[in-house]
Amino acid sequence: MLEQKSLLLLIKSYKDRHIDDRAFYQSLTEILTDEIGCSRASLWLFSDLLLNEIEAVDLYDRDKNTHTAGVRLYEETFQPYFAAMRQAGCIDAPNAREHPATQCFNERYFLPNDIYSLLDIGIVFNGQLVGVFCCEQVGEVMVWDAEQKAYLEQAGKLIAFALKPLLVHKFSELF
Repeated sequence: MLEQKSLLLLIKSYKDRHIDDRAFYQSLTEILTDEIGCSRASLWLFSDLLLNEIEAVDLYDRDKNTHTAGVRLYEETFQPYFAAMRQAGCIDAPNAREHPATQCFNERYFLPNDIYSLLDIGIVFNGQLVGVFCCEQVGEVMVWDAEQKAYLEQAGKLIAFALKPLLVHKFSELF
C-alpha cells in the first residue's frame, strides 16, 4: 500500500511556509517518483484557462538525480495530448510511443530520453483543470496499477490544496 505520510508532511511544511516554492516542487517530484516507483516525475501548470500552453515547474529524473524547470509545451505542437487532457483529465499510456494522445512526443521527447511509459493525472482546482502531474518510465514499459493511479489522483487533490494561493492568483477569473 502506497503511503501518503511524506506527501502530507511536505504539504504541511509548505503551507506553514517552512520551505519555498522551488524546494516544494523539487521535494514533491522526488517523493512521488519514489512512491510510484517510476524513473521521472514532473509537475506542470497551465499558463491560463485556455489550456493551450503548459509549463514544467519541476521535472525530476531519478536516475540522473537532476531537476529541470521552465520547459513549455504548446497545443499547436502537441494537439492530441492537449485534447486528451482536456477531455479525460488523465492519460494512462503504458506504451506511450504508440498511444494516440502521446505519440506526438516520440521524436522530440520520448526517443531522445528513452521514455516508454507515461501516466499523466490532471490537477483540478474548483472544477477546472489547472495542471498535470506526470510519471514516466525510462528503458522499459511500465503498466500502471490501480493503486498507483489512485495515489496520484489523491496526490493531485492534495497538490491543488497546497497550491491554492498560487492558483487563486493565477486563475483569478474563476473566482
